[in-house]
Amino acid sequence: MIKEFLLKYRLWVTKPESALIISFAVVIFTGAVLLSLPVSTRGEGLDFLDALFTATSATCVTGLIVVDTGTFFSLFGQIVILILIQLGGLGIMTFTAIFVWLSKKAYSIQTHYTIQDTFGGDIEHLSIEDLLKFIVTATFTIEAIGAIILFFRLKPIYPTGKAVYSAIFHSISAYCNAGFSIYQDSLIQFRQSWITLTTIMFLIVFGGLGYPVLFELKELVKGRQKQASFHTKLVLSTSISLIIGGAILIKLGKPSLTLLDSLFQSVTTRTAGFNSVDISKLPSSSLFIMTMLMFVGGSPGSCAGGIKTTTFSGYLILVKDWFFGKYRKRMFERKLTQETKDKIKSVITLAFFTVIISFTILLYTEKHIITNYQEGFRNLLFEVVSAFGTVGLSTGITSSLSKVGKLVIIVDMFFGRVGPLAIVTSLLFGRRKKKKIDYPEQKIMIG
Repeated sequence: MIKEFLLKYRLWVTKPESALIISFAVVIFTGAVLLSLPVSTRGEGLDFLDALFTATSATCVTGLIVVDTGTFFSLFGQIVILILIQLGGLGIMTFTAIFVWLSKKAYSIQTHYTIQDTFGGDIEHLSIEDLLKFIVTATFTIEAIGAIILFFRLKPIYPTGKAVYSAIFHSISAYCNAGFSIYQDSLIQFRQSWITLTTIMFLIVFGGLGYPVLFELKELVKGRQKQASFHTKLVLSTSISLIIGGAILIKLGKPSLTLLDSLFQSVTTRTAGFNSVDISKLPSSSLFIMTMLMFVGGSPGSCAGGIKTTTFSGYLILVKDWFFGKYRKRMFERKLTQETKDKIKSVITLAFFTVIISFTILLYTEKHIITNYQEGFRNLLFEVVSAFGTVGLSTGITSSLSKVGKLVIIVDMFFGRVGPLAIVTSLLFGRRKKKKIDYPEQKIMIG
């Protein structure tokens, strides 16, 4: 038994993407078991499917809920959810590195590239130990700063104990881009508090930039690095453009929204899931913009989901090249490698088909929700993209989903968190057999 386990473990070290998937699955199942216990709820228990849904949503830092977190779950249940959020937020960046580090052995070139791809940046100059140290230090430092600011904002409103707990819970949830809240209205009660919403926004943005960018910004501030890398420039420029552009378009859809609310919704659609306004009352134009922002998500090596900002900007570069010619300047005086182009196409294709297939299934299984065709169609699409992008925003239909519908959303959340990364990495870095026979190319009529 031990020998077989060690053999499998060695295989996990050489195949970190498999370890990533298995680790997330184990954490989710363990969380579901704990949340289904009577001690996790205040009154009536939670059936296993709903517990699995909640555990998946927390571990995959999504934020979709079938029951209200603050009123339905006991303190024990809320702490379980908070631990799952923290593990999920750290997990996608650290599990691979931890498996390699614990092996205490030299890892292969394939594993190195897998880890490098996981974190989204150049880590050749960093050891696994240094990488883990920076991730853990940065995470808890930023969360602590956020919690302190939120505490002083909440202290005049709630008793000290509740203010401390609420500040810690929402700081972790925001930084990990989870969107879970212990308040029934999420953050609507704080929509006039620029301190609260601004703090949450900064936590969301820092959690969604990715550790390679955070590390590089630290090096730039300390003067150890003279200029930002192509990756950091691309992430920052794309993130700023999406946040500002999204805020403008959301407000144009509903002019009565304040600038703070519009900016907050634009930021939170970057896979965070908090809301300062009632999402179900937003017009279709605003919801459509938010759906596109959710599909893009955050950046590689971060707590965020979606296809990632670099994939989106890379796709725009490919489109620009197609229009203006492949020999023109791309972006920041750089060209994309063929390997990167293949990844972009693979991730977008997988994401697109995941959303389409899930949405189609829900159209058949959730007919009870589609009382109004236009609203039902819009709400289901919004729910699917929110799940895949691990955002957690909803128009209020999550608790009304059928058992099949909940299973579909569970798969979307899990795949959106680990699927594109693990599958594309496996496809591009797996062993490929050389073809002994090839076939002639053939054109087909297009358009």
